[in-house]
Amino acid sequence: MYIAPVNSSVEFSARKPVKRNQNVSRPQENNNKKTAGLVIATALAAATLGGAIAHHRASKAGSAVEDGLRRELKRLYNSAPYSENRSLREQLANLTSDNEALNNANRALRKTIEETKAKFTDIFEGDLAPKEVRERILERLRRTINEGDYGYDIANPPVTGKKGPSSHLPVAGEIPLPSAVGTTNRAGMIDLHIPQIGSDGRFSLELPMGEARISTMPSKNFKSRKGEIGISEEYSEAVRWNSDKVARDIMQNFYDGHGQTLDGVRMVFTPAGNGRYRVRIDGKSTYTPDKAVILGASGKRGNTNSAGGYGEGLKMAVIKLLKDYGSGDVKVASDNWQALFNLEKSDLCDERLLSYSLDRVEPFNGNFIEFETDSMELLQSLRKTVNRFYHSSNPDFRCPDFENDLMGIKVLPEGQRGGIYIAGQRFEFDGDFDGLDGVTIFIKPNLNKISVLDQSRDRISLNKSNLDEIAMWLARNNGMSADDKAKLLKSLESYWDHKNYSQEGPMDSFVENFLSYIDQRDVVKRLHIRFPEKYVAYSSASPEVVRDLRINGYKVCQPGFSNIGMPTIRDVLGDARAHDVVIPNDVQKKKILILKEALRKLSPALKDKHFTASELDAHIYMFDRTASRDRRLHSNCNAEAILDNGVSKGFWIDKGYLDRASFNDVLETALHELSHKAGGDESAEFSYKLTDVNADAIGHLLNDIKSRNEIQALASLWSSL
Repeated sequence: MYIAPVNSSVEFSARKPVKRNQNVSRPQENNNKKTAGLVIATALAAATLGGAIAHHRASKAGSAVEDGLRRELKRLYNSAPYSENRSLREQLANLTSDNEALNNANRALRKTIEETKAKFTDIFEGDLAPKEVRERILERLRRTINEGDYGYDIANPPVTGKKGPSSHLPVAGEIPLPSAVGTTNRAGMIDLHIPQIGSDGRFSLELPMGEARISTMPSKNFKSRKGEIGISEEYSEAVRWNSDKVARDIMQNFYDGHGQTLDGVRMVFTPAGNGRYRVRIDGKSTYTPDKAVILGASGKRGNTNSAGGYGEGLKMAVIKLLKDYGSGDVKVASDNWQALFNLEKSDLCDERLLSYSLDRVEPFNGNFIEFETDSMELLQSLRKTVNRFYHSSNPDFRCPDFENDLMGIKVLPEGQRGGIYIAGQRFEFDGDFDGLDGVTIFIKPNLNKISVLDQSRDRISLNKSNLDEIAMWLARNNGMSADDKAKLLKSLESYWDHKNYSQEGPMDSFVENFLSYIDQRDVVKRLHIRFPEKYVAYSSASPEVVRDLRINGYKVCQPGFSNIGMPTIRDVLGDARAHDVVIPNDVQKKKILILKEALRKLSPALKDKHFTASELDAHIYMFDRTASRDRRLHSNCNAEAILDNGVSKGFWIDKGYLDRASFNDVLETALHELSHKAGGDESAEFSYKLTDVNADAIGHLLNDIKSRNEIQALASLWSSL
């Protein structure tokens, strides 16, 4: 990119200085000869073509060394007493000597440039050809320019970056995008009618046995006893469980005892008078009394599909019933034992502690919890909690769009809200059990137990970040085959569209993270999908381009789809146009044709060595840097290269710069932009390329009188416009 000089009378060029990367190799030459060659070549470029790269580099280098010297001096003086440190004095002397040598080189370089500029100004503007020869050349070139044409469509800059039609050669592991997804899993489930709670609090529900797998434990011999669990009433106040969380942990034990389902569980509410209700919930599994009365005792610790593992949930649910929901006592029983829980004053402290009385009972098959409450809110939570766990009649699990051993997903009709289940238990999402728009997701393992999530005992509400973590885990999981990943993505196709960040929802982010973390390291396992023809992944493009693609039947998807085989907008359309085209007027057209003719005159020195014939037949397009589209980012830009995978396709030139600048300046700008095929302004590759191009162009003008006379004539034509 060529940046406009701030003041044309200033000695040094106002372009950004080029930097040489010390790691870029050049052919080995004698150092003195190489340095002299570069200085002369750059000086010639500065003098004849209007460039002054060496000025900028030398002055910048001198300034950098001076700044470095000041910093080093400060460091040296501060690091130790200078008068007592001989090695520091020697370092200072060396730095001072180096700086003086550089200053001398700078002065010599500037003198060489000025001398060369004066000499070549005379040559360039002199009358080396006889007048009649000069007139013939001028007339011939004037006729060429007046009758000439661009040779390309000035209104349509080239498309760059476009890959063109894909041959679609076989890719390791490539699979077609599934045409449709959906399962018939649990299609025949029996609808469960959950009755409403009567006005008097009466309610009865028994779930069919369905898929229940009842767990039992051998009976334990024990002595009846009373004891304290050690959870204080004050501690319970710090656990902020509402009625939904209490109901959840009551039902969790029945769910785990029946093999991760509520099938076979019975729930009964009966009025107890005085605004109170008796609740009894029965299950068919059995467990030993230690699981009820010892904190840390649990039969679920090694089960990755269960929620608990330390017996905390039941104890906390019981103490919340006693403290917050009007229960005088809570009875828990199974097999040959019964425990009665209450809050009692302890002789160890001034607080009431959760206490129990454990007794033998006549053996029975199953277990139950029984208590009274004055909270209708708790009764409603218990009723709703039935469908917050997996059971064989829960409609959230009927015919999911995708399901495997790790997870399932069900896309809901527009406007419906779903949720997320982990290990068969529904979690809140953004504080709402129905907080996930448009989908229900169920994850089969307990992600807390396999270190994917850390939800603590309270199993707090999930959020978008948690959902993103789940997407990443699924993308990297070896249990998700390539086919599974393709089917999962297909089931979520309604969330593929590219959106602005402000429009993205949780499931858009889920898809984005799934795509970002699909394992791309193993070529054998790499997911590569063959997408339909008009599917494109977003790459940098204006909203207008995206809109036009969609109008023409394209599905513009999230950028991450390019990781798995979807072509990008750039692949299909090429790079977005950098500027709006301005059609040249007659004078501007002639200047562009003069510039193209000058490049042709330099072609013998530049073709093949630096540029191809088509690159030297430069396509030049005009823009206006003061226009609304350009003034924010390109207000100081005189020209900009058009590149396509290391090939020059021409360049843009600002209309104001074309109108005002001298022929010398614009010709140097043309060589500058063509040289960008080697790299950007800051790259050493570009610096070398431009230096060599300028040197060869000047050498050609020195050695070829005809070319020099023709360039002089073109400069004269330019000045006359």
